[in-house]
Amino acid sequence: MNLSRIAWSLWAILPVIGLAYHYGPGQRAFMDSRAVELQRAAIELEREAMALQAAAYAKHLEALAARRAAADRPNSETEARANEATASESQAFQASSAAWRGVAEAYARVREAARDASPETMQMVRWSRSRALVRAGDLWNGIAELEGVLAELDAAGQSPSAMSRSTREELASAYYYAARLMRLSGDPAEEWLIESGKARQHFRYLAERARIDGLGAHVAQNHERNVELVLNLEQSTLLEIQGKPLPKDSPLGRTGNRPGGEGKRKRPPQQRDGRGAGGAEDVNTGW
Repeated sequence: MNLSRIAWSLWAILPVIGLAYHYGPGQRAFMDSRAVELQRAAIELEREAMALQAAAYAKHLEALAARRAAADRPNSETEARANEATASESQAFQASSAAWRGVAEAYARVREAARDASPETMQMVRWSRSRALVRAGDLWNGIAELEGVLAELDAAGQSPSAMSRSTREELASAYYYAARLMRLSGDPAEEWLIESGKARQHFRYLAERARIDGLGAHVAQNHERNVELVLNLEQSTLLEIQGKPLPKDSPLGRTGNRPGGEGKRKRPPQQRDGRGAGGAEDVNTGW
């Protein structure tokens, strides 16, 4: 399954956050009108950011095609088109990144206004902020927050929960984005392989849990497909990676280096290597 289509499923439960303001246990703090308005504003900004992300991705595909044409038929015309398309791509991703930063800031305001809410509601808010940070290119802060949410869920024995699954999927995707962008930036293999390895392990764990929890064969197969796609990243040449489109929800670049090195890693329980899930396959447009 495409990373752009894996459990961004938590997006579907965003309205639950609004309902939690009124119905969930321990949600009295969310009755405050200020918190409700902030949450509504954050969701609206998120919708706008998603539209800008889609527009940026369309520009990315156009730029990728233009660069391929310039490489196949190098001349002044194709090179000019490639340069123009690349500039448009960069501008579109800058707009998308700025919008996602705005979303992250909006959810930070929600978190502050609702700091006395239940842990479950706060985890949802943190999840939304983390996703926004990742899509804005602030990968390491987004990953760190997702790791924190997942650690809390695991400690509470909620590993089989929908919230845990969605957090782990988001985290695995963020690890993949980081590994791919690190590789494209020329980072050493020993560094980006750490991130791709974590993505692979989490997707493998999700596939195994999907079978254990009876979520359906198609869910497990989707996660196994993602294991194969991570393997594709690890096994392909840099030139091959450069010629393939980014995942739809990936930023174009990342800010800074991961603080603290490997010590901040959050690995899945019962770590297992993902190799053997299937051979590496081509990454299709839209992955």
